[in-house]
Amino acid sequence: MSDTNPLWQDIIKFSRNKSKLAIGFILLGLLGLILPVIPGILLLTVGVFLLKPEWYESFRRWFEKFN
Repeated sequence: MSDTNPLWQDIIKFSRNKSKLAIGFILLGLLGLILPVIPGILLLTVGVFLLKPEWYESFRRWFEKFN
């Protein structure tokens, strides 16, 4: 328990770095479309969902129709 930051400070820090993380996922995904070792589509999807959370919600609702 050496971490004394409240949870809300961690959430604010993540939201500030979220776009950088999403762009990194998108770039790795684009690289993965060329290299067969890296899962390109998965990384692209994660990057887009980080940038546009409302797209994730609509995808989740669409996917739940099949269950």
